[in-house]
This record gives sequence, structure tokens and C-alpha cells, in this order.
Amino acid sequence: MLKNKLPSQTMLNPESATNKPYVPHDERYHAEIQCEGEIAMRYVCCIGNTLEELAADITNELRKARHRLPQIALVLDVHNKNDITDNFIQDYNKGVYSG
Repeated sequence: MLKNKLPSQTMLNPESATNKPYVPHDERYHAEIQCEGEIAMRYVCCIGNTLEELAADITNELRKARHRLPQIALVLDVHNKNDITDNFIQDYNKGVYSG
């Protein structure tokens, strides 16, 4: 794995000729939550077809891992090949997705 790259950023989809990042699902949005592990940092995958579904999954994972200092590391719009991390975190912290 390349230094400072998350798993979904380093591997291209092996079954496709497109340049989409490899993610293990068909949902539109993909997020990775970084948490402390026993030996190293761990990543948890969150998914959703809408930003509201993604935010609900992220909230659930952040609550489950609250004792391991979780933080949102990456948010992708897989279908449009966009990294929306900064905008999503800003909106998430403002409560835009509290549905």
C-alpha cells in the first residue's frame, strides 16, 4: 500500500476498465472512518445511496467506536468519482444530515 493512501484510493476496481476506486459495494457514497486499533489504526467502511443514509451509517459507526477516537477519514461519491470529504464533514458537523 502506498504511504498516506487509504485502501479505496490505492486499488482500482479489478473487474472494470473504468478508473473508479475499488469499493466492496454498489452504493453511491462510501466513507471510511479511522479508529485506533490495538496495534495500528483501523478503518471502518460506511455506505449509503443518499447522503442521509451515509450520515446515519457514519453516526452509527462513530457511536460504536467512540472509545477508539474515531474520525471521518474519507468520503467518496463513487459514481461521480469525487472526493467530497471536506464538504461532507462541514455539513455533517452543522447537522445538515440529522434526519
